Amino acid sequence: MTDTSETQAKTTAEPSQRDDPRVVDSLQRLDRMERFLREDPSNNSLLITAFEAALSCGEWERAELHLRRAHSLSEDVLGWRLREGDFWLAQQRYDEALSVLDALTDTQDPPPGFLDVLMHNIAFIELRRGRHAECVARLASVLEAGSAASASQTATGQPPVAARALQQLWLRALHHDRQLDRAMEWTLGAEQQRTLDPQAAGVASLIAIDASNFEAAQRWCVLSLSNGTPPEQPVEAFVTRATLALAQRDAAAAGQFADAALQRHPGDGRAWSTRGFASLLAGDLGNAFRAFRQALSVMGQHIGTWHGLGWTQILQGDLAGAHESFETALALDRNFAESHGGLAVVLAMQGRPGEAGEHAELALRLDRANMSGRYAQALLTGDVKDASDVQRFARRILGGIAAPLGGDLADLVVAPGAKANG
Repeated sequence: MTDTSETQAKTTAEPSQRDDPRVVDSLQRLDRMERFLREDPSNNSLLITAFEAALSCGEWERAELHLRRAHSLSEDVLGWRLREGDFWLAQQRYDEALSVLDALTDTQDPPPGFLDVLMHNIAFIELRRGRHAECVARLASVLEAGSAASASQTATGQPPVAARALQQLWLRALHHDRQLDRAMEWTLGAEQQRTLDPQAAGVASLIAIDASNFEAAQRWCVLSLSNGTPPEQPVEAFVTRATLALAQRDAAAAGQFADAALQRHPGDGRAWSTRGFASLLAGDLGNAFRAFRQALSVMGQHIGTWHGLGWTQILQGDLAGAHESFETALALDRNFAESHGGLAVVLAMQGRPGEAGEHAELALRLDRANMSGRYAQALLTGDVKDASDVQRFARRILGGIAAPLGGDLADLVVAPGAKANG
């Protein structure tokens, strides 16, 4: 069964990859298992271990040799058919994976847990292909019916591994499909029934951030990070922890947890975005700019990240770039007050008072407490004269108004050359 947060296409390990301790460990385990197999070539347990080690370090040819050997033995046939699906999934060759997995959907009298693994891997392909609604629909009959949540317990009192993985995939699919209310309702129900997987709680913690339920976010994040081993803990839990640190204006902790998230999943857009806000909070504009650009390269539809980039560009003096960033945010949603307010600030600083006033008015009409709309009006009235006054002005009239990722504008928008105390 494939992990939903870390799966990435690999090739046979390159020299630089072989320096990764995890790859080194997998290669050593693979070499060791293959030595044992030379003495006992029909040992199914050894074949499984060798095959999984080969997958974990991207040794496709060696994995395929073990797969063919297992098929020739005709032992654990269903298990090896699932592993054949894993072989294609690990290479992101989804058509080949589906041809194997779809053929197993009509299996009669499957062993315990077989259908959970099969459903997980097929739904995982839907998620990876961006078919989020289809993934939700496929999983709903099991997850919302309570089957996975009420599955038989293991000796530790937790649901079986396959059922736990289904919970995590289900919540990721709902999150990607922006079904936040549905995800929150399901998670709160599973929590009340004591059937919530701790690592699924970590996935849900970031959903709670997006749903502005910071109490639940804190609770689920702590549950996730206090259970399991570090490789099991989902990237979402670390992003949530970093976001909560931002709300406490702790730039150092926010950066630390964002970096921990990126260690687990270097391509995670939310982790990069949070890293950008942590750098912005610390007054490190260069790293903030780079982190926001990296985030947008993988999630260009995330409006809050465009806002972060836009404010970074304002403080860097790049008004043309900031103008483009806020225009992009507006193109994604023209009813977002912060996008109008940010653009109003840029226009005011560019000496275009008429347009700035229109956007500031729109921002405040959409949200009377909008921080950037008020700042734009202050620029237009002369209460604030340049970007170096941002922090002073924000502290005077905007303190306590929530910024997109927690805290307030006074602590996220730091004047050029200034450093936050976080």
